[in-house]
Amino acid sequence: MAHESAVFQYACDAVRGTLGASTDVDSCMALTARIDQLLDQARESFQRSGASIACRAGCTFCCYLRVMVMPHEAIAMFRYLGSGMPEPLAETVRRRLLENAGADRESGEPGRIACAFLVDGMCSAYEVRPAACASFHSLSRKRCLENHENASAAGATPVLQSLQHVAAELDAGLEQGLVEAGFATARIELQAAVVALLRNPSLIARWRSGREFP
Repeated sequence: MAHESAVFQYACDAVRGTLGASTDVDSCMALTARIDQLLDQARESFQRSGASIACRAGCTFCCYLRVMVMPHEAIAMFRYLGSGMPEPLAETVRRRLLENAGADRESGEPGRIACAFLVDGMCSAYEVRPAACASFHSLSRKRCLENHENASAAGATPVLQSLQHVAAELDAGLEQGLVEAGFATARIELQAAVVALLRNPSLIARWRSGREFP
């Protein structure tokens, strides 16, 4: 299906203006931040128009969910971990990342454990959080609590369809722009990807060359 929306075009242009100009890790951060800013603006606009989005600072139910990201988003988080955080905080996040990765291996499947970047009830890398996190929202805190407490019987989270549409158009534009620039776009689990980068930073060069992030 052809996309002609301004939101779709914004995402394509954001890729061209960042990774289209440079493939360094700071460009990954810049691209992620641009998309986050637009999603924040869209959410605020809908709320001013009367949308009853239940999300508030300190509400962390969604920080226990498995998050799939594009490679540049994982690289942005990795870069922020190394340059955007005070070292004591970064060391705490690194330790939690490795602990979470170990817990997943022991169980044989990802568990419902807190994201390693969640520190004292707040996202420690909020400025460059993945679009999946920036776009996630709920119209019912009660439903989020119920899903968090009983994952096996989790129901659908009620969402604002107009904001979902914006997020989908941004995602499609991002993918189109990245493909045009020669980058792989296959999604990967956020924490596993950052752990892989911690262990082998040369994966960034692999992605720059157009190959898939393992």
